[in-house]
Amino acid sequence: MSSLATGLGEFIDFSDAGPTAQSLLAKYLNGDCENRIVEIQNCMPTSWDDHRYFLAIARARSLTAAAKMLQVSQPTVSRRLEAMETKMKTTLFRRTRHGYELTDVGAELFETVVRIEEELIEAERNMFGKDQTAAGGLRFTSTEIFVNGYIGPFIWSFLREHPDIEISLVCTQSTLNLARGEADIAIRFTDRPPEALIGRKLTTIAYSIYAAIGPAGARFAPDDRSNWEWIGLHNEAYNRLLFGAFSPEGRPKHRVDSMQAIHAMVRAGLGVAILPCYTADRDPALRRLNRDPMRDQKFDMWLLYHPDARRARRLRLFAKYISEKIKNDIDLFEGRRPQPPEAG
Repeated sequence: MSSLATGLGEFIDFSDAGPTAQSLLAKYLNGDCENRIVEIQNCMPTSWDDHRYFLAIARARSLTAAAKMLQVSQPTVSRRLEAMETKMKTTLFRRTRHGYELTDVGAELFETVVRIEEELIEAERNMFGKDQTAAGGLRFTSTEIFVNGYIGPFIWSFLREHPDIEISLVCTQSTLNLARGEADIAIRFTDRPPEALIGRKLTTIAYSIYAAIGPAGARFAPDDRSNWEWIGLHNEAYNRLLFGAFSPEGRPKHRVDSMQAIHAMVRAGLGVAILPCYTADRDPALRRLNRDPMRDQKFDMWLLYHPDARRARRLRLFAKYISEKIKNDIDLFEGRRPQPPEAG
C-alpha cells in the first residue's frame, strides 16, 4: 500500500463516503491512481482545502502570514481553522506569544497531511512532465526587477507565439518551493541552487553604482563620496553583501523593499545605489559612478526546474526561448555593454 493511501486512511473516513469514493479508493490501492486523485478528493467527506489552510498556519505560525501565503484575508483563515477544529472535535494549535504552535494531535496530523501533499504534488508533477502539448498552465517565478526590468517583454512575445500556454507569473524576492509545486520553472540568483532541482547556470550578474544624469544627480561626483546619499533595501543581509563590495562604510539614508523602487529613486536624484547592470546600463537617465562593475558568484543566474517536469513540452519551449534571449545579452548582464550617451 502506498504512503498516500495509508495517509488517506489515517485522517479521512471513507465509510460514509458512498460507493463511488470507496470504489475509487479501491482502484487507487490497486495502483490505478494517477487519473483518480482529483476524483478521490472530490468525494472526500473532509475537504482537502481545509488541510491547505492547516498546513499554511503550521508553516507560517501566524494567521496573517498564512493568509498572505494563501492570498486570502486573515479572518478567512481564522474561520477555516475554527471550523476545522470544530469538525474534528479537537484543538490543533496552541496560541502562544511566539505564534501558533501545533498540539500533539496537530503535530500528528501535520506529518500525515505533509505526506499526502507530497504525493499529490508528485503525481501532479508526473502528469505535467508527460504532457507533450504546447498548451496549458505554466508557473514561472523570478524577482520583480528581473521580470519588469528585462525578461517581461520576451515572456509576452513567447505567449504570442504560443497562445494556448497560460502563464502564471510570480514576481517575488522570496524563494518559492519548486519541489512543493509552488512553481514549475524559476530564474534564481544564487551560488547554491537547491540539489533537488535541475537546470543550468546562464551567466553571472554584474552590479555597479549609479546616480541620475543631469541636475538631479550632478551633486554625486564619482571621485568624491563624502556627500553620497545611499539608497538601500530593508534587508540588511542584502545591503551588507552589496555595500561590502563597493563601500563598506556606506549606510543607506533611504530604505525600500524592492530593487525597482531603488531604481526609481535614483532616477529622481534622491541618492546613489548599487543596481544590476542589465537594467541600469540600459536606462539613459542613469550614469555609472564607478568604472569597473562587481561580478560575484553569489549573483549567478540559474534557470531551474524539477526533474519530474523537464519532459513537459511547454516547459522545454519556455526554457529554450528564455535562455536564448539571455545568451544574446550576456555582455549586458556582465556589465560589458556601453551605456547609452547622455542626452544633450
